[in-house]
Amino acid sequence: MLPIKIGVAALVSGLLLSACVPNDAYVNPWNPWGTTTYPPATPTPVTYVDVYKYQGSRQCEGGGVPLAEMQRQLQAGGAIVTASSCGMDGRMYPAFCGGADGKINIFTVTSNSMNAALAQGFTPLNSLPEAQKTQCYTNNNSGSTTYPYTGGR
Repeated sequence: MLPIKIGVAALVSGLLLSACVPNDAYVNPWNPWGTTTYPPATPTPVTYVDVYKYQGSRQCEGGGVPLAEMQRQLQAGGAIVTASSCGMDGRMYPAFCGGADGKINIFTVTSNSMNAALAQGFTPLNSLPEAQKTQCYTNNNSGSTTYPYTGGR
């Protein structure tokens, strides 16, 4: 009879003590009365977004901001850049010297960095559905990133 009483007493005390544990919380068995800790959250997956900005170059003149320089500016503004490339906006422009040429610099940034990129004047690449990434070339005269048809003077 004594073992049954001990078993019942253990069962009742276990039930009463289990009411002290907060819902959905993990209590450290080595510190049961300390602050409640929750299990670590699962990290959210990192997503990437392509953004672009016009180089500022002109037909017959070249110029504009090189890809590497624009990337440094973007990173200095707090954006995390994972890839970069040259590109064209896919629009047609009338052919005359000094006119726009549609050259853009494209950067892949983390979605967390999107606001930093937007604050610096960058635009999401999906707003230019005709845009294409192109091969970057180096002009031997100036060392800046240009396209094959932009000649140095």
